[in-house]
Amino acid sequence: MNIKKTATGTIVLFLAGLLLVSAASAATEEVQVIRYADNNYSVIESSVTRDLAELQLMTNVYSNGPVYFQGPTFDPDDPWGDGGQNMILYYDHNGTYVRNMTDLVGGMNDGDEIRVQASDGMSRYFGYDNVYTPDARQGDMILAWWDDQYGFVPDYTEGIRLFFYTPPSTYGVDDSLNLTLRDMQASFDPWYSYNYSGTWPSAKGLSVKYVQYLKIYPPHRHDFNTTGDTDEWAFGLQSSSNPPDSPDVPSTEFDSTAYSNIADDDGTYQSDITTANGNYAMHRFNFSIDTSTTKDGPLADMEKLSITWNGKGYCGSPGGTDDGVTLYIYNFDTPGYELLQDSGNTYTEVTLTGEKTFDISNYVNSGNVTVLVKQNNGQRGSTHSYIETDYVKLVVTHHHHN
Repeated sequence: MNIKKTATGTIVLFLAGLLLVSAASAATEEVQVIRYADNNYSVIESSVTRDLAELQLMTNVYSNGPVYFQGPTFDPDDPWGDGGQNMILYYDHNGTYVRNMTDLVGGMNDGDEIRVQASDGMSRYFGYDNVYTPDARQGDMILAWWDDQYGFVPDYTEGIRLFFYTPPSTYGVDDSLNLTLRDMQASFDPWYSYNYSGTWPSAKGLSVKYVQYLKIYPPHRHDFNTTGDTDEWAFGLQSSSNPPDSPDVPSTEFDSTAYSNIADDDGTYQSDITTANGNYAMHRFNFSIDTSTTKDGPLADMEKLSITWNGKGYCGSPGGTDDGVTLYIYNFDTPGYELLQDSGNTYTEVTLTGEKTFDISNYVNSGNVTVLVKQNNGQRGSTHSYIETDYVKLVVTHHHHN
């Protein structure tokens, strides 16, 4: 490093030395990958740590030239930098694919989020596609531990650092080493883009330095397993309505044994039977949604509600013509129950599923999602209607904002 001699050269050198020591202490030399349990984000399902030497042995990806990121333009006439303003040079790098790191804990699935977190707590979120199937204009996610100015970390004082680049030989993109504002707009979901001060688009703001953690959060599972960190309730009920107009039909909450019966998909059923002519046997499930950013996220950030139920429903002796079950979710806007799936005429165990990806707020009322499953035929005299639940769950997919 060349420092210009001045009358205050000693002071300049001293301050520069302090800055270098301070910066060097921030560089990270290992990365921990953590995958959290889908029903309890305080529980680590799998964790692996790799130090600098191990990272180099995993993959050694050269940037194939200097990397550029576009920072904010601060130009109200050109906020997206089409004039090419503020392209910031980050030189050449070697690093490790993020996807190679996440593979160490079982990889990621569609709907998972990864939090790239620095040693000082600063972080950015990305989706499965950003890690495993990146758009050509994004390029691969790389954890750089060497650059051609300072060498390896800790001498490379901004490492380990997140970059996005793909050798042109892979995608054939001429500017694959330049992440521009328009590249960011085209290749990231809007919530994963970054705006400086909430106003100015900044691709530079996606490059996390001092990376220490890669944290994988799967969609949040709500069920009756006691290992979860969720709240939910189950009820047995019967009604002559098909289905009821309201979720407030008189019902009886499950007792501890009944809750245990539906906690796992294990062939153990909670069975209920009608006691009045014309009534259909039903089970209702209320799932409490946590809108904190660490669990289900704000309502506006929920992408999908996925419901799964399995069990049996029959009328009279199993195997007759009046068997089968139907799964519903309650729409608080309409209001009324909406059909998710009908099993048809079957008395054997079935799995019914359904999902909502639009107008999700219509299905959440005061933080509550209501699901109903009913037997398809009502009691006729001594021919009773039966409902048997083995397992039920709600999975909430949501995203964070950078």
